[in-house]
Amino acid sequence: MKSKEFMSALGIPTPPWQVWKGVRDSMVRWPGRPVMVKPTLGGSSAGMNLVKSKNDLPMALAAALLVDSSPVLVEESITGTPVTVGLLELPGGVVAFPPLATYVHEAEYYDADTKLDVSSQGTVSVEPAAFPIHVQDLVMRYACILWEALDCRGAIRADFMVTSAGAAYALEINPTPGMSREANFITGAGLVGLSHTDVVRAYLHEALTRPAYDVPLPVPVFTGTPKPRDAA
Repeated sequence: MKSKEFMSALGIPTPPWQVWKGVRDSMVRWPGRPVMVKPTLGGSSAGMNLVKSKNDLPMALAAALLVDSSPVLVEESITGTPVTVGLLELPGGVVAFPPLATYVHEAEYYDADTKLDVSSQGTVSVEPAAFPIHVQDLVMRYACILWEALDCRGAIRADFMVTSAGAAYALEINPTPGMSREANFITGAGLVGLSHTDVVRAYLHEALTRPAYDVPLPVPVFTGTPKPRDAA
């Protein structure tokens, strides 16, 4: 939610949103139009649901909590084309990849099953965004502004929704974009001539050259103890 606040403060359009903090919180206000219900942590759209009716909202909120017990984001749904822009820190500076557009061919929206293509049906395709140049430039400019304002390091993937009229709405910033060879981030890197290996090397270089933190780092708390064979 903090990134959404930054977007608004920077004048970057983002869909109106509310936050639901759990069962003890009062029900969110129904805006009278479809909303996207999203867990605030996690990834791959797991637990995300498009809600078109007020009566379906409680079930979607409960589903989001099953994925992540943190507060749930309830965001007004924007109709358009999902677009992503990757940014990668290289030794000579930061490079922004050309916008990639996602086209969903069968599902109603870019849900978890579609994103991960669990049935291997190829119901989604990703290709360079065929928007007018000024729309592409706008999305890339927004992504670069967010990189600077959020003091990002290493790499991010900035996600947007672009309407048929050419308006761009920032949705989220992903500081740990997917790194499989088919991932959107790696596909975007290929558009500027970077291979999967190049991206990995850039990650390692940034990590090894980053100045040491001057504050104590938090110690993770694990909920269980792995068995020896699992740890191995």
